[in-house]
Amino acid sequence: MAVSAICNLLLPTLMSNVLDKGVYGAAEADTFGYILKTCAWMLGVSLLSLASVAGGYWVVYHVISGYTWSLRSALFRQVHRMTLSEVSRIGTSNLVTRSTHDVGTLNWVVSMLCGSIIIIPLTFLGGVFLCMRKDVQLSLIILCTVPLLLAAVFAMSKKIDKLWEISDDYCDKQNDLVRERLRGIRVIRAFDRERFAHSRITDATRVMADNIIRANVRMAIIDPMAAFVLNAAALVIVWLSGARMERGSGLTPGDVFAIIQYINIILGAIVSASFAIVMLPHVRVAARRLSQVTESTGLEDDRPAEGLRFRGSIDLEQVSYTYPGAKLPALSDLNLHIGAGEWISVIGGTGSGKTTLAELLLAFRSPSAGTLRFDGRDAAALSAADVRANVSVSMQKSMLYAGTVADNLRMGKPDATDDELWRALELAQIADFLREKPEGLAFKLEPAATNISGGQKQRLTIARAILKDAPIYIFDDSFSALDFLTEAKVRMAMNKHLAGRTRIVITQRVVSAMHADRIFVLSDGALVGAGTHAELLERCDIYREIYLSQTGGGAA
Repeated sequence: MAVSAICNLLLPTLMSNVLDKGVYGAAEADTFGYILKTCAWMLGVSLLSLASVAGGYWVVYHVISGYTWSLRSALFRQVHRMTLSEVSRIGTSNLVTRSTHDVGTLNWVVSMLCGSIIIIPLTFLGGVFLCMRKDVQLSLIILCTVPLLLAAVFAMSKKIDKLWEISDDYCDKQNDLVRERLRGIRVIRAFDRERFAHSRITDATRVMADNIIRANVRMAIIDPMAAFVLNAAALVIVWLSGARMERGSGLTPGDVFAIIQYINIILGAIVSASFAIVMLPHVRVAARRLSQVTESTGLEDDRPAEGLRFRGSIDLEQVSYTYPGAKLPALSDLNLHIGAGEWISVIGGTGSGKTTLAELLLAFRSPSAGTLRFDGRDAAALSAADVRANVSVSMQKSMLYAGTVADNLRMGKPDATDDELWRALELAQIADFLREKPEGLAFKLEPAATNISGGQKQRLTIARAILKDAPIYIFDDSFSALDFLTEAKVRMAMNKHLAGRTRIVITQRVVSAMHADRIFVLSDGALVGAGTHAELLERCDIYREIYLSQTGGGAA
């Protein structure tokens, strides 16, 4: 790139010599030969410039590709390490746009500046120096225009900063609305609200587009503004040059030609620098948004895994948890003791804190107050890897991935044999479904397992949880999509297979909880009852209300 800039600076000087020594040279001299020789030099310099530009861009684009790859990889790793609180704070849609749109912005600017960061100062300073060599007074006219242009560019960049920030925020909002519409398309169509949903996306798109257009229009002003100012300066220089040449000041036509060419070179450098300055606000916004991801605390755990094997007892002592930005705690002063090998049910209505409790037990979140202990050891002193190695879970949302059933099940136990997979599927009451498929365990699931039913998804996640050999098992509302008969079969098989292991069944259904060794009742994040089914019916009003509303009092 530097070689190309130097070559471009040499060409006006060589052309100036063609005019002064060739076209207007002495009659007795071999002017035509000189012109041919100088033109040959110009051709060589141009070819050298072309080669250096080609090589420079080859290096630049390899560097940019590596930079973009490294940035996207770092973001991808960090997103996977982020805590649930951090994901909630930034938002899934925002993470998508930051990983694509904002990275693309940085990629664009870096590609523009990677070569220009050398060419711009070298071209500008070299052009001014060579211009002064031709004529200092005329060169000062050019230098006087530079501060005016830079002042205008800096003033414009401040106005553009807010426009880019608003457009990026509405890009996030647009992406969020599109995701919301796609996920809820059935509900939207069922209630005939497609126009309303479309209008929300249209409004967000209009605001985003309006700010992008305004920012780009202001950026586009730079080029004609710089061209006008410098061409006006060139006009003044030509007029003054003509006057000085008439007075015999020693200024030659070649000098005037070279100065005009250097003005164009300087114009290109100023325009490039101006675009770089104006793009700084957009880069600043994108970098700030990306830094919110890269600087997130994440699930980084400096404590090494000790390879502990828990017995399965769990204690919560005055445990509270408050979500970031929330006024009220999701869990408040929770005191629980779960003995090793116990079958525990946690029941409560929506928003009672059941899933938050599961996330604390999985080390996805840390208590805001109080102490969580496994086998008497403070969870804060344990590595997250040790905790999760001892806990198997079937989450509230059945998360399966594109691939075979076997691949999804082996997430619970990577070295599981086919016999072990079939055994887990039989316990989850879904083996018959797969035996009917010609592929068997190789049956392919679509992304998010859209080619099977909700109940089948839940049974596959239950099978995956059972497959893992762990002292503690958590089933977070994992039976909600099952009919009562299938649920009873799954529970019976599961309890027999997992006898002696700690089982925590989190549910809203009384029939899923009533046969447990003990039942904990949560309401608004607080423990309002604990005991067996019979004990709670007698002394816990909330449990009795749930029981009567779901069974009418007919279940035993």
